[in-house]
Amino acid sequence: MIRHWTEAELKAELKKLTIICDTREQDRHVEEYFKSKNIPVIVRKLDTGDYSAQIGYNSLERDVVIERKHNLDELCGNMTADRDRFEREFLRAKAYGLHIFLIVENATWTDVMLGNYRSKLSPKSLSASIFSWLARFDVTLLFCQPHETPKLIYGILYYYCREELLYGER
Repeated sequence: MIRHWTEAELKAELKKLTIICDTREQDRHVEEYFKSKNIPVIVRKLDTGDYSAQIGYNSLERDVVIERKHNLDELCGNMTADRDRFEREFLRAKAYGLHIFLIVENATWTDVMLGNYRSKLSPKSLSASIFSWLARFDVTLLFCQPHETPKLIYGILYYYCREELLYGER
């Protein structure tokens, strides 16, 4: 059953939003941004992804996660040497019905197509791998600069939670 929220109730509920950060996430600039904005953060192990959210005691880590890559070099490594592990993670997510947002920092589609990364993977092969990944695992891919990452993560999780509250499970 879908609950009907007033705008005030919805805003009050969304103020309970807490970001979950995986313990293995090494780059702490995102967590530091959240703390500077008084956005609650819990650091704990996530089975999949680097970030998720919860409202109160209701975790969304089985609904939505964000996987962050520092650059195309890291993504290329995941598409080549670490492909089996990376694919297992995404297969597990798909089995759960999880929506994954993949954020790649310090990159654009132009960088992919011009081969502006350190890997033997050709631009054509990397593009094909990315497009296959998007189709196979229903992934949403976003390129950005590092200073944009925390705002993207918060926006994605905030509005995902808002949609869940308004319209229920997908």
